[in-house]
Formats: sequence, structure tokens, C-alpha cells
Amino acid sequence: MQNAFLPHEDDFALWVEGGFMPSAPETQDYLRFLADPDDEGRPKPGGLWPHQWDALLRVIYAREVRRRDFWDDGVLLNIVTGGGKTALIAATMVWLRLAHHVQRFVILCPNLIVRDRLEADFRGGKVFIERDLIPPGAIVTADDFALTTLGGSSAATASDLFGANVVLANIHQFYQSSTTGRQNLWSLLQADQTPFAVFNDEAHNTPAPEYDATLRELHDHAGFRFRLDTTATPDRADGKPVDSRMICEYGIPEALNDRVIVMPVVYQPDIETVELTYTDAATGEKRRVEEIDWDEVERAGLSATQWVTDPKPMSQQISIALNRLEEAKRNAHGRYQPILFVVAVCIADANAAKRMLEDQFGLRTLIVTQDEDPQAREDAAAIGTSGRYDAVVSVAMLREGWDVPEVGVILLLRKFGSRVYGPQVVGRGLRRVRRTRAGEAIDPGEPQICAIVDHPKLEHEWLWELLNARVRGNVGVDEAFDEREDLPEPPPRQELVRPDLVITIPDPMDDGTELDPVTADPTADPARDWREKLASIEYETETVEITRVDLSGVTGRELGPDGWTHQRTAPDEAGAPPLTDLTPAELRTYLRERLNAIAEQATVEAGYPALLRRHVYPPLLDHVSERWLDGAEIPFAEKSALRVAASRLPQLERLLAAHTDIVSGMIEHHTDADAKRN
Repeated sequence: MQNAFLPHEDDFALWVEGGFMPSAPETQDYLRFLADPDDEGRPKPGGLWPHQWDALLRVIYAREVRRRDFWDDGVLLNIVTGGGKTALIAATMVWLRLAHHVQRFVILCPNLIVRDRLEADFRGGKVFIERDLIPPGAIVTADDFALTTLGGSSAATASDLFGANVVLANIHQFYQSSTTGRQNLWSLLQADQTPFAVFNDEAHNTPAPEYDATLRELHDHAGFRFRLDTTATPDRADGKPVDSRMICEYGIPEALNDRVIVMPVVYQPDIETVELTYTDAATGEKRRVEEIDWDEVERAGLSATQWVTDPKPMSQQISIALNRLEEAKRNAHGRYQPILFVVAVCIADANAAKRMLEDQFGLRTLIVTQDEDPQAREDAAAIGTSGRYDAVVSVAMLREGWDVPEVGVILLLRKFGSRVYGPQVVGRGLRRVRRTRAGEAIDPGEPQICAIVDHPKLEHEWLWELLNARVRGNVGVDEAFDEREDLPEPPPRQELVRPDLVITIPDPMDDGTELDPVTADPTADPARDWREKLASIEYETETVEITRVDLSGVTGRELGPDGWTHQRTAPDEAGAPPLTDLTPAELRTYLRERLNAIAEQATVEAGYPALLRRHVYPPLLDHVSERWLDGAEIPFAEKSALRVAASRLPQLERLLAAHTDIVSGMIEHHTDADAKRN
């Protein structure tokens, strides 16, 4: 995403050096309150962090000095996870109230996790008080920013919006496609022309067109004064560009340099030999082939996720993660409790991971999925301080907004194809632990890391390159050392020295397509006869399971512009027994969840936004029903048929990856009848 502020950098610097002139007198007073008494160009000690101060100045400059350049679409702050976006929102609210008499503030977010986090920060004026954002003797106090959460713990309804000062809501609660959404928006906008500002938190996760229509309704109201978007990943989930204009970039390299975030370290196993077990899905007969070479492994056609979700490799990946967790606990010295965060692709995998963590490794484990009750979400928010759990397993729920600094290890049991979701998950481990259990401050210069346990077969090289991974060789397999001591010093902060030399690259021509930034491009024309091609697919009668993996070592990759790769010793063998057979109910859940994941992955690999999986999932349901369930739908199929269908899914995943014309045909040449089920 292009930084729209680059042409104004020189003038902005002169504005700061000149004491923020021109600007409103109230603005100058507020900035002097936030500034260092000895240097008005810097924030006061204990106040805003330097990058927060810089971002706030850019917001004010865009609003008061360059209003004509930034008025129509609002402004966006692209700030790394853990960079303190909430405090920036609060400081902007105080400035708008003092300098521009804005009376109401609407904070929009994409999901319940983000809403819960924001509610905790704003409830009772917490963020204003803790960050010292309101000047003594000002015409406002923290009480003037009383929070009303739509649908939150306060059980606020549309009628509560009429006189609310600060409204917090999921943007979906204002969508005009529902009666409730229309009523909520009508109630919100009935305060005549009372000035209000809009804050769109986590702006990347807002797919059009409902999102655009809602923001346009707010923008066109007579009381609208300002809109600020905040995000750590500016790419939108639907593949479209964010419609606000970016004025600030504060990414991982800068945050590492300033020690605002922790250093992520990626660990990958080096596999030496593999044992495969072939199972006949119809008869259940097994035959084992030991120590197959790599060429045979490739010919066996294992799906990527089998390398981390089959019982034996899952056990070894967990062993690697627990070794890293023990290191994190040693480095914590009892001051806080490091947490293991496990990311699964479907509920069946999540349940398997939870069982293994509890039964085999003895970890108290919380699982959070869409099927869990709200209490699980609340437990996840408090997991870093409650002491009730050692690990949390999530399916899609714990991404942006789930901010637990105690996350010390992330274990990936899924493959990412989207450049939005991958960085979001990594971001869960980027926050620094700033206080001990006793509430004492931790030295902000203390090195902290988050270990990410990955697998090379998941093909996440694009993700680590996106996050500036570097490789260091010649580190022995048996070499041991403290990762914190061996971390490199952060690279020098990059500064824009000659903004006058910055060139403007024209925006790409809008040809009507909505492509996610994925690693694979569409290579085949969409098949109009995709139904016939899908029906003609041939499947092997045997399925393959990984039953033993010998590891020669574990590769650790440190992220950052000057990061490198380490070798670690292989984990001890932890002989994981095979998982017990799934019940019919579990098989049905597994089929639905796995098919949905396959549909999403196939959609992305075919070069389309993940949201378009809605055109792929229903035909896959029909295909499974017709091929293996004797035409029955999943809820009514027999256990034996469900077991056969489940065993064929890895083959289906591979075949769709090899025949993108079938997937693109589903998307380009679908009919209403194809989407009859979801």
C-alpha cells in the first residue's frame, strides 16, 4: 500500500520544528502538554512512545494543515501489532474534543475479540488515565469519554446510542442488509448535527460492499468530522485496497529497533527418514513401509497438513514447541507465565491437538473455536494472568485483537495462503511482556523472543521473507546457547533523508478483479465443464499416514533485517499412540471443517480471494456426497461411508491444487444452484 504522506515529509518536518504552526491554539496547547518540556519535538518521558507521538503529529498535520489532501477518505496508521494503536486512538479523541469540539466518537471493529480488548481498554477511562492523555484543568475528564458497547457486557441496545459519548461496536452491527443494523445506524445518527469522529480499528478485516456502504453513510452525515483507520496489516481480507490514505508506517524492523516488540524466531525440523503406513479405507487393512526415501515420500502424495497433523509428526512438533516453552519459562525467571498458542485449521485438528497436549504431555489446555461458548473467549483473554492454562488451541478465532503478551511460543498446525492471516497469527506473539505478575515494570531493553514452530512442508517461506528472515549457517546440530544472548542487535532505524526524490507510482488499473496477494498465480483457464472434470477424478483406494519421522535437527530462523538461522538438536522421541477412531458425530464435524479448509486453500491457490470459497465449498460437498456417501448428505451418512470420505480428503486437496482450472471454473462459471448449500 502506498504511503500518501511521502510528498509532505519535508513540510511536516518544518511544521514540527516550527512549533506546530500553523495549527489551532488548542492543538498547540495539547501538544505542549504531551511534549517533553526540554524538547517540544519529542514526547514527555512516561507519555506516548516516540512512534505514537510521531503518528499523532501526522494525524494532526493531515487534519489541520493538509485537510484538502486527506479529507475525503480519512487517514490510516499502519502500525505493527504491539505498537499501541489503542493509546493513539484515545489521544486523537482527546485532541478532537479539545481543539475541534467533537462530541461523539464511534469505534468500529471487525469481531468480538477486538471488541472485548477495546472495551477493556476504554471502560472507566482506563487508557486515558494510565497513559496520562488528559491535561490537568482541561474542560474534559475521563468521565466525558464514557463508553457504550453495543451488544457487549453492558447489554447496550439501539436506544442507548442516542446520547452516547463513545460508541464501540462491530461494524457488522450497522450493516444495512439487516433490520437490526438499519435500526442501530439510524439511532446512532439521530443526534442532529452533533460533531462525531469515526475510528475504524483493524481496517484490513473489512470486506466490501457492506463495509463501504456503512462508512459512506457515516461520512455523508452532517455531523461527520474525521475518520482514522488503524491496522497492522493494511491489505484487506477481500483483496481490495483500503479506501483510507496511509500517512504512517511503523513496521517490524522499526519496532525491533525500538524494542517495542519481541524478536520472533522460527523453528523448523530437519527430517531424515519417514515411515509411512498405507491403509485401505474400505477394509481397514494396514501395511507399513519403513524408512522410505524422500523421492518415495513425494510420490506418496502427502498433503501439507499431514506433516503436522498426523499423530506422530504432531507429537514431534509439540515436543519442539514444549522445548521452546521451557526455554521461555527459564528466561521469565518466574516473573510471568509464558503460554503456548496452537493454531489449527479445523475443529477436528484442534481437538486432536488438545487431547495430545493434555493426555500425552500433561498441559492444561484451553480450546477456542466458533462452537465454544463466550466463556472460552473470556478465558483466552485472561490466559496470560489467570494461571489456569498452559496452552490455548484456536481455530480462526484468536487473530487480530487477541493481545496476550505472555504468548511465548506459537505452534502452526495449518498452512497459510493469505498474506493477511499469516502475519496476523505471528502478530499474536509480538507483544512485549511489560509487567510482572506483581505489577512491577520489566526493563524495556530486556531481550524477549517469541518462538514459532513451523514445518518446511507447509511452505511458509513467503511469510518469513515477508517478515525479513535471514539465514546463518555453520551452526552445529549439538550446539547449545541462550537464544536471548545470541540475538543480533536490531538494525539501524531507516530514515527518509530525501523525500524530494521519492517518486509516485501510479495506482494499478482497476479491471474489476479482486485478487488476494497470494504466492501462486492462476495458470489455467477456468473450465466451463468443471462439473464433468470433478466427477471424473480418480482416487487411490489406499490412504497414507505418517507413523514415524526421524529428525536430524531443528532449524531456528530469527526474523528481522539482520536475522539468521540456527540449528538445534532433535527432540527426544515421544512415541505418540495413534488417535482413536472418530465417532460418527466427530467424523461429520471433521468432514465439514476439513472441506471448508480445502475450499479456502484451493480458492487462494487458484489466485482468488479467500472469500470466494463460497463458490467452491458447496460443489465439494456434493462431490463427497455423490462419490462416497451414496448420495446422502453428511448428517445422514453411515459411519463406514464417512470414514472412507474422510480418508479421501488429502487426495482431493492435492488434486484440486493440481487442477486449478476446476476451481477457477467453479468460481467463474457457478450458478445459483451450485450455492444451494453452505
